[in-house]
Amino acid sequence: MKKLVISIKQYSLRLLLALFILGSFTACSDLLQADNPNNLLEDDLRDPRSVLPMVNGVQASLTRAFANIVAPYATASDELTWIGSRDAWQQLQFGNFNNPNNEFTDAAFFFVGEARWWSDDVIKRIEAFESEGLLLSGDEVQLARAYLYGAIIYTVVADMFDDFVIGADKSEAAPPVGPENMSSLYDQAINYLNKGQAISGISEDLDAAFSGMLARVHYSKALWAKLNPMDLSNPLINDPEAIKFAQEALTKMSADYKFVLDTDPTTPDVVGNLDIGQQVNQRLEMRLSNDYIIPDAENKRVANIGDGDAATSISLMDPVDNIADPVVYDAVLSFATQAQYVDFTMVSAREMYLILAEAALAQQDDAGFTTQINALRALDSKLSPYSGQIEAIELLQHSRRVNLFLQGRRIADHYRFQAPATDWQSNSDAVGNPGTFFPITITEIRANPFIN
Repeated sequence: MKKLVISIKQYSLRLLLALFILGSFTACSDLLQADNPNNLLEDDLRDPRSVLPMVNGVQASLTRAFANIVAPYATASDELTWIGSRDAWQQLQFGNFNNPNNEFTDAAFFFVGEARWWSDDVIKRIEAFESEGLLLSGDEVQLARAYLYGAIIYTVVADMFDDFVIGADKSEAAPPVGPENMSSLYDQAINYLNKGQAISGISEDLDAAFSGMLARVHYSKALWAKLNPMDLSNPLINDPEAIKFAQEALTKMSADYKFVLDTDPTTPDVVGNLDIGQQVNQRLEMRLSNDYIIPDAENKRVANIGDGDAATSISLMDPVDNIADPVVYDAVLSFATQAQYVDFTMVSAREMYLILAEAALAQQDDAGFTTQINALRALDSKLSPYSGQIEAIELLQHSRRVNLFLQGRRIADHYRFQAPATDWQSNSDAVGNPGTFFPITITEIRANPFIN
């Protein structure tokens, strides 16, 4: 497996944090003096030498945003189960997503809003350097990175929220986008991806990430249209642009390519206080769900995860081979052993095969579905090829479930495949109003005069 891993420089995170504490520190004489990182003022960001740390700051804010928002998202799906003391997590597990006062979606909203604003702001700054002829040699690639991170955060927002506020100025309120207009966030992501991929000099791996994200965004936009309003007549996505870019991406990706945002103990501030690794692996507020794993005797962690035998730790079975699913095992092993500092897969070759398999199924192309789903299954040596043992749509649903585990995709599949999470209550938002995602939360509501 080849992963394009994006690591984070701590001084760049501190640069990001300094932007929100302006005036608290004294300016340093050397803009990039790494041993005195908090001494940057906003005026320093007008210097073209700030491009690399600014883009690293976007990366840090994106990673922190996803680490924090995927915790309530996964709890609201069937991927996590609440075992702790804070009942706002339980409300998410029960399917009550639409409460703006939920403390955990509200806490994550800060980080998601920060990442969205900072990515836009950095892109504008670097584009200005470029238009003025001030961009330093090699920094075109940094602009491409900024476009990619910006596209990812716009996609995450559109995937997970029913409404959002997109303001151009961090100090001025802006009106909400509006639920009916949230699809436009995918358009902005596509715009950034097109700009980034057009930049010469980007690496082959980064180019593959752009193609993969273009496939993912077009797919997600088509899926959003099925959920707004809810259309259950045909749950399958067959989007020409998603197909085109998925095919293109696979020509550029290694066999098990993943574009990963990586965290590690040298950057503790990146993940925040409510990130999924900390909440599940350390605080034990939630754990992985019984739908996927076998819990230990104390009902707090995964049983026997280190013994190398999936059958002793994984409850979810592969429907073709009737064995503990090895894809889930690998994902759970990685997640559990990384503790607080987990990796986050943003796009992968596996997702490209899923997009193509689903499109073939939508076209009633059984041979095409079999080809794509077996290319996916071949990535795991313990899985045998599919040859009609079960219904194709059943295998598609399972394959999405295991190959996109903890990647922020599950709730939409609960809705469109009419497969509600085990713990959703009959009187919950998720059951009573299918298609519900997260709202604009209370902190933004109280601070923003445009929101009633």
